[in-house]
Amino acid sequence: MIIKDIQLTNFGKFHHKSMSLKPGLNIIYGENEAGKTTLHTFIRGMLFGIEKQRGKASGKDLYSKYEPWDTPSEYQGMMRIENNGITYRIERNFSRQYKSLKVIDEDSGRELTQKEIDDLFMGLDEKCYYNTISISQLGSVTDKELEVILKNYAANLGATKSMEIDIKEAFADLDMQKKKIMKENKIGEEETVEKTLKNIKEQLELSEREQQSIIASVEQKKEAAVRLSERKEELSALDKNRLDELAKHNSRKDKLYQDVMSYTAEIEKNTATLDKIKEHRAELERQLLEKGVDSSETMEGLYDKVINRSNMPVTFIILALALIGAAVGFAVGNIQFLAFQEYWMKPAMCLGGAMLCLVLAIVRYSFNKKRKKKKLEALKELRLVLDKLEAAKHEELYTKRQLESKKEALNSTQQQIVQEEERTNEAQDYSGDIKEIEEKERELNDVISKARWALDQKKESDIQAEKKVEELQERLDTIKKAKIEIEAIEEAKRNIEEIANEIRNNFGKKLNERASYYMSMISNGKYDNLSIDERLNISVNSKKALILATRLSKGTIEQIYMALRLAAADIIFEKDKKPILLDDAFVMYDNKRMGNTLKFMAESMEQVILFSCHTREKVMADKLGLSHNFIKI
Repeated sequence: MIIKDIQLTNFGKFHHKSMSLKPGLNIIYGENEAGKTTLHTFIRGMLFGIEKQRGKASGKDLYSKYEPWDTPSEYQGMMRIENNGITYRIERNFSRQYKSLKVIDEDSGRELTQKEIDDLFMGLDEKCYYNTISISQLGSVTDKELEVILKNYAANLGATKSMEIDIKEAFADLDMQKKKIMKENKIGEEETVEKTLKNIKEQLELSEREQQSIIASVEQKKEAAVRLSERKEELSALDKNRLDELAKHNSRKDKLYQDVMSYTAEIEKNTATLDKIKEHRAELERQLLEKGVDSSETMEGLYDKVINRSNMPVTFIILALALIGAAVGFAVGNIQFLAFQEYWMKPAMCLGGAMLCLVLAIVRYSFNKKRKKKKLEALKELRLVLDKLEAAKHEELYTKRQLESKKEALNSTQQQIVQEEERTNEAQDYSGDIKEIEEKERELNDVISKARWALDQKKESDIQAEKKVEELQERLDTIKKAKIEIEAIEEAKRNIEEIANEIRNNFGKKLNERASYYMSMISNGKYDNLSIDERLNISVNSKKALILATRLSKGTIEQIYMALRLAAADIIFEKDKKPILLDDAFVMYDNKRMGNTLKFMAESMEQVILFSCHTREKVMADKLGLSHNFIKI
């Protein structure tokens, strides 16, 4: 696998940062805090992802450290790699809400399935990555600690191809686990547990038999209860007819009593109404007698008399005509003396008197008309009183008839009540038998309830006993598993001894050969052979002597460390191409060692990605004329 380029969409301090990498030597230079560690972490994250930790650790984990603040949903990037001549594009979103991974075969334009992704990265996991191709300086540790690191590294690669187990401490850990298992599982109590388990199982069997007996008794009682229920239903059906007839009888009586009350109330109401009508009639008759009207005929005579009386003042009209005639007579009798004024006095006086009579006639006519109108209005009032009297007579007659009708209906209803009281319900009364059956049902149900309660108690007791059985069985299984684990621990100890003895003959020989090759290359032939003995002591074979690692400088031990990791990478990845990532790995190297190592890697490694906060690597590469890809952050 060769990394071709990376693109940090949003990761840590970088936003839309692109970087192209090439086969051979790549030097990525940046001062402290420039982002080298961010790039290194990004490559690791693109390969293996970055998960957010839980609890208190979540505030300081890698996920939180590099998560963008402004656009957390775009916490993502892309990396293109080449494997077996095919270019793949890895697209990954690290965000918890939008987490995703896509691997696309760019040559065919096809997205890989999960199985194809697993096959592509087969043999490469995060621990393998950190223990082989990702190399950083050992740091400020003592010579003795460096020796232990190298010894454990070589031994564990031989046994497991990982750094997960420290074989030197394995026996002590296994013995401690053995003691812990024996103490926690109380293996010596196995016989007591088995005996207790047997007793409880016998108690459960006895309880099961008792429960079956209780269940059989309950079933018998339930059958008897069913028979009683059926008999009660038969009697209830018969008694229902009697009760229905009784209900109808009582309903009829209630209806008749209600009718009696209704008729009585109506009679009282009609009687009161009749009394009021009589009082009103007497008052009307009194008013008519006061006006001299005793009948309708009298009223009609008075009315005709007023209507037929004339309003004209005949006397005044006759006088006016007579005076006019006299004036005409005086005037005609003395026509030859018309020229004399004294002869006109009598006719004038007659005409004056006629005019006065006419005026008096008009006044008298108006007075008569008003008086006639008043009399007519008075007669209308009397006629209204007379009409009310006639209406009162008719209402009195109608009320009397209604009262008689209600009295007849009351008498009839009272007779019907007497008939209903005399009628009896001859149907047989089964209520006593039903009560007796219900009492027996209550007794049976009480017996059944008590039996069920006893059954529930036994079941509850059995549940507790079964839980105890489960606990004891689990305890027994745990003891047996513990014994198996102890045997496995003993077997593991034997296997570890065999593995430690076979390191030289199997993996150790292969590791020695590859590590010796790399040690020779990066030390320019000064140390051409690494040796790991049965006790996992590491030595280097120089041209003059075999020297223990404890006697070497830190720089040389760093070279041994790198040689072992490169050798392990060769063995694990075999013929697959692999990038080597170096994170300030040459801090303890002098210029000569660094030059030898850079020259060898540039000329022999498929791809080397060197992260450094110094320019000495670039200066050395330029000095040696090494082809390299220099990237400044």
